Amino acid sequence: MKKRKAFISAVCIILVVLMLLSITVMVFGPALTADAASSSEIQDEIDDLNSQKSEIQGRIDAIQDEIDSLDYEKSNALEKKLILDQKNELARQEIQVIDEQIAIIDGLISNMQEDLAEARENEQFQRQRWEERVRAMEESSDVDYIQVLFESTSFSDLLTRLDLVNEIMAYDEQLEAEYVAARERVEVLEAEAEVMFAENETRREEQETKRAQLQADIDAACALIASMDTSIDEYGEIMEQEAETQAQIQALIVEKNQELMEAKAAEEAERQRQLAAQQAAQGGGAVPQVSGTAWMMWPSYTHLLTSYYGMRTDPVSGVIYRLHAGVDVGSSYGTQIWAAAGGTVILAGWNGGYGNCVMVNHGNGYTTLYGHMSSIAVSVGQYVSMGSVLGYVGSTGNSTGPHLHFEVRASATGSSINPLAFNYLT
Repeated sequence: MKKRKAFISAVCIILVVLMLLSITVMVFGPALTADAASSSEIQDEIDDLNSQKSEIQGRIDAIQDEIDSLDYEKSNALEKKLILDQKNELARQEIQVIDEQIAIIDGLISNMQEDLAEARENEQFQRQRWEERVRAMEESSDVDYIQVLFESTSFSDLLTRLDLVNEIMAYDEQLEAEYVAARERVEVLEAEAEVMFAENETRREEQETKRAQLQADIDAACALIASMDTSIDEYGEIMEQEAETQAQIQALIVEKNQELMEAKAAEEAERQRQLAAQQAAQGGGAVPQVSGTAWMMWPSYTHLLTSYYGMRTDPVSGVIYRLHAGVDVGSSYGTQIWAAAGGTVILAGWNGGYGNCVMVNHGNGYTTLYGHMSSIAVSVGQYVSMGSVLGYVGSTGNSTGPHLHFEVRASATGSSINPLAFNYLT
């Protein structure tokens, strides 16, 4: 139990330090990385957070092992207490029998006390009679029995005097015998009373000893179970705190993952800007010059990119290094898709692998495409303004899950341009 208490204290100290570290990361982490942190730096932060999360999980598992161990010990303790309860019930019955024995002997002692009182009273009476006779004999000590006999006047008088002497002597012997018997009776009753009283006192002591042991056993069993319950509660509180800290770290990981996606998107956009500028400088007329001025808005409320512009292995056909002519924006079914800029709808319907698709000509040399819609909200020839709802996210056509496929094309040639090469209105 002392080892568990020490373990609890150590875990509490570690938990406090970790919570302080988590708070530091939550409060100061964003400020330290807000100034253009690279994707590699953000990834390092995520790896560090995952490491902290794993360490916490390890401690949670250790605490759970302790709780399981305590639960097992508590189960054994409850079984032992059940046996102890049965033992205590037998002890209680034994105490009850002793109580009954004590009550019986108390009754016998009470009766014996009455007999002893009568015997002592009789002894006192016989003693008084004997003492009175002795005093009478002492007062007439100058007359002996021989003289009485010699004073007889005839043979018949002698016989009469002999009978009288015998009666007197018999009376004296009777008085003495009755006194001795009374005294012996008192001694016997006193001895018996003393033995019974001693036996009763012994039984009383046994009773008190068993009663005390019974209560001590019950208290010990209850204390053991209560101690285990306390330890389990303490471990539970620590586990809750650890889980709370782990949840905070998980929230940071989610936040950092979002920052990572945005950082990668920004890095990819910068790379595409540089590529577009290089193509324009080399006279690649198929790709118009990308303007640095924002004239479009992002077509979805989410910026979670699940696939970027460029060569890749097609997830549906399995074709290796096939051009992915746009970006995929992760979203849920039914999410609104907005027009990136004002223009005229030139396609609103099924478009092969794009599934339900809408295309808008913006009249400035660019056309945007929105694919894999679950349903379409516009029609061909309709003029839409920036932010108008074109349709809703789905997974129609060549798609492995709900998302928006967004493309930007040069209107004159139909060549695709990386959507991340543009600046967007906020």
